[in-house]
Amino acid sequence: MDDLAAMYKIIAGSFKVKENAEERGSYLRSLGIDSFVQAATISNELIYRVQAGAYSNRDLAEKNLKVVYKAGIKDAFIFEENVIEVKVSENEYIMGQTILLPDQMEQFVQIVNPAAIELANFYVNLGNDYGMRGDIAFAQAILETDYFRFTGVVKSHQNNFCGLGSTGPENPGSTFDTPTEGVLAHLQHLFAYAETNPLPDKYPLVDPRFRFVRRGVAPTWVGLNGKWAVPGDRYGQTILDIYKRMSESTP
Repeated sequence: MDDLAAMYKIIAGSFKVKENAEERGSYLRSLGIDSFVQAATISNELIYRVQAGAYSNRDLAEKNLKVVYKAGIKDAFIFEENVIEVKVSENEYIMGQTILLPDQMEQFVQIVNPAAIELANFYVNLGNDYGMRGDIAFAQAILETDYFRFTGVVKSHQNNFCGLGSTGPENPGSTFDTPTEGVLAHLQHLFAYAETNPLPDKYPLVDPRFRFVRRGVAPTWVGLNGKWAVPGDRYGQTILDIYKRMSESTP
């Protein structure tokens, strides 16, 4: 039986119009307050909540609620909810069986970006072929592309979903011919970090930087800290946090 745990969520606004919720979320993030928009159905009506933190400890939630108040969000409140506890360890391995279903992964992204390119099937199927956590790799792609909005240096036409080879505006990184090839390159690069075994030969090698990776140097997601992203001290933890939120979203 799954364990239920109390979760204290800071709700920093509820809106009928999604754009208004996104504006509130952008404002909070501009102040360094992590937030995201989540759809919910209340009394058969679809609303968009801005969540600015979720805590298992009520006192910690109260403390961070005061931070949101100071940002001028006076209608923020704590919503207590019993949720299925998703256990995600900082020792989570890159290699392993994918757990989440593509529909749940896509719906999580579309709350923030309804126009997002649909890639979850590629991550799940190709991840399974490599024996890799395709669902967590998808969470990494969400982080790298800002929910596939490509607001950074890498642009959508590059089909580069993990920032492969990107070092700044003068060098936006690799470009791939198709979305499938871009996902394949992402997973192959992860394989290089996580494994010392030869890359399975089911697909051609499309990762142009595979040979530059010291093989097996990061078998866990947290092991990518300071390697995939520099300095990236919390890079792996951020990926796992996105994955955890995706796990807890309603499919």
